[in-house]
This record gives sequence, structure tokens and C-alpha cells, in this order.
Amino acid sequence: MKSRRVLGSKAGHAFSHNAFQLRTIRSLRPLHKLGGPARALPSSSNCCGPTRCFHASPSPSSRPWKVAPPTAPSVHPHSSASEPASLPLPEQLRALMRLLTHSVVVCTSTAPASRSPRAMTMSSFTSLALAPGPGPVVSFNVAAPSRTLDALRDSKRFNVHVLAGGPAGARVADWFTRGNDEGRRVFEELAGCGVELVQAQAGSGEEARQAEVVESPVLRGEGVLYVIRCKLLDEPSGGLIRVRDHVIVLGEVVEIIEGSGKGGVPGADDCFGLIYADRRYRQLGSTLARDDTGPQSEDPGSDPKN
Repeated sequence: MKSRRVLGSKAGHAFSHNAFQLRTIRSLRPLHKLGGPARALPSSSNCCGPTRCFHASPSPSSRPWKVAPPTAPSVHPHSSASEPASLPLPEQLRALMRLLTHSVVVCTSTAPASRSPRAMTMSSFTSLALAPGPGPVVSFNVAAPSRTLDALRDSKRFNVHVLAGGPAGARVADWFTRGNDEGRRVFEELAGCGVELVQAQAGSGEEARQAEVVESPVLRGEGVLYVIRCKLLDEPSGGLIRVRDHVIVLGEVVEIIEGSGKGGVPGADDCFGLIYADRRYRQLGSTLARDDTGPQSEDPGSDPKN
């Protein structure tokens, strides 16, 4: 059976990217302009539950995703100082990174010259600066070369889709790891992952008056919790920092948009986003808390020496 490209081929990095054609054009209702409260977005009732992992079928559209029992880590790297070293240091670090959970999001952008949308699944997305003042800053990294990276560099716009932590979100994430070989087919069969492609509209202020602004596509459906609209950070670095074979992308958040539209499913307000560890998509499970019922131990934080 032909092997499939999966998210964990490089720990903590953005992975394969796709080109697809935009067909449906609709306006979206902004959920949260910066400075206002954000409300929870209804989504799939299957997106919550105990810690589980999700298994992919041989074909993305042949069988649905399901919740599977938890699995133990598949590998633990040995000390890099051990003799003889079982793996080169980069491979040991890659194995170690499988023990950590990473957020899973889908980034979209549009190539201005051809108006061709691009998308990729990535696991390096995080917030960077949230202090009051200028817009919040988010970051992620992309392996170069990348068509999605080229699109967001040229358009200076991109959208980050926060996926639901359940089978619906896993379907969307896996769909956009398929690579560029299938081309237009990725969009033509987009219903296979339970989402539709729409186009965000520019705001009514200065951004809307700039004719050169090319907005990025928005994925809307059961597996998408939120869409974070961003513009490339306008600073001396240009929002792009090259580090060897990767590029760190810095973006300023413009607004947050509802991902699944109207309707929704009761109970979805309790959903967390999709995560990834040890080559599998997972959903958040148990919470760790202090045990206040047992003997009180001395708080090390109260010792001025600590």
C-alpha cells in the first residue's frame, strides 16, 4: 500500500501544502474585533471527551475518522551522550519532540498574481505578543520552499484555522497534508473533509480602501472552530525570518471569525482545539490539579532562596 504523508514527518514544523481553486464566495460575520469579547463557537458534539488518538484510513474520503483508545509513546530517545549513539542528534530530537503535544491548524493564503488559493496543515502555531497596544502577534514556521509561504509573502495576508479536537477536525487537518500532486482535486473534493471554501471580505476602514489587498480563503465547517485573520507583521524583518531551511512567519491578528456558521451542536462550547503527538492527532483529556485533601506540604515558592 502506498504510504501517506502525515503531519509528524518533522516535529514542530509546518508541513505539506496544497493549491486549490476557489469556487464559492460568501461574506462572513466577524466574531471578534480586537478589544471586544469573544464568544464560544458551536461545533461538533464528537469533538470532546477523554484523551484519545485518531487513525487515518488509506483514503481520506473512503472511511470516517473515529476515536481510538489512548496509546503509550512509541519511542523514547536515549541520552545523546550515550555510547554508542543509536541515532544522530537531529533524529533523537525528532523522537523527543514526539512526546510533546502541538496545536494543529490549517493556514490559507492567496497568490496575488494568479489569485490561486494555497493551504497547509501545520503544528508550530502559537501566540507571541499579547500586550495592549498594537495588534496581537502570532507565529509559526514553514519549511522552504513552500507555495503557501510564497503566497502569504506576496499577499501579506493569511488565515489560521483553529480545528476542533475531534474526528471532524482531524479530517480537515489530514486533508491538507495531501500535497500539491492532486492540484485542483483537493478543492473539488473538499466536501470529503466536511468543509466549504469561502472568501473573507476586507474591513470597512483603511484595509478595505487598499486595492492591492488580496484576502485569504476561509474554511468553514464542522471541523473548524475559529478563523484568525492575520496580516504579515510590518516591521524591518517584513514578518519573515529565515533560519536555515525554515522561515519563521510573524503575523499581526486583524480579527477572529466564526468557523462553522449558524446551527452548531449543543455541548460544543466545551471543546478544545485539535492537538498532535507521536504521529497521531489527539484530543485533550484529563486535568492535573493540586490535591487539597492530603497533608499540606511546604510551598517551595514561599522560600526566598528558591
